[in-house]
Amino acid sequence: YVKKFQPEEMRGDGAGRGYERMGDVCGDLGEVVDVLWRSGTPSLQIPYLFNIALAVSTYLPSFPAAPGATFGLLRKMDHALASLLVGKDVGTGEALPGLEEEGSGMSRTDMVRCKSIVEQTRVVVVEVMGREGEVEDEGGLAAETEDDMTDGGDAQMDWDEDEDESALHDMDVAKVYENTIVRLDEALNRGTAYDVGASG
Repeated sequence: YVKKFQPEEMRGDGAGRGYERMGDVCGDLGEVVDVLWRSGTPSLQIPYLFNIALAVSTYLPSFPAAPGATFGLLRKMDHALASLLVGKDVGTGEALPGLEEEGSGMSRTDMVRCKSIVEQTRVVVVEVMGREGEVEDEGGLAAETEDDMTDGGDAQMDWDEDEDESALHDMDVAKVYENTIVRLDEALNRGTAYDVGASG
């Protein structure tokens, strides 16, 4: 990332080269999210997911838009954060490890910070996806950011091949962190951080 902004003669070759594509950023961060999700340790998952979310909003403006990879990673993040908020997998309804009794894995302070991060990310995504200019040729990178996690139970729509791709991206922009925001609003409006899991 740093070397992307260095003069060409200072970049050098080999392993020290920084990111040059948002698709590569999303691929690497997606792998970290997968490891965190499998760890089953909310005390580690929550702060690291917050850091990843902040990294995404920092990286996004620095590269050409990569809609497929970006929205794939954000759906994965949305699933993880929303699940930790309610203490159960929002796709399957199963209780998360370590949260069978507690309900939500987030304190009220965590929730307030999470709300700030996701709102900031939504603003950045709108700006990046709406600007005119180069769009990254993603190839197969977008698919690499997807895994077996659902997006919170929403049914996926089948689109005709000639469907306007920009319309699909507009829908994705509107749904950035959708599940997380809904559950954050429910928890914060209720005023109790630890009974959010009971809302179903």
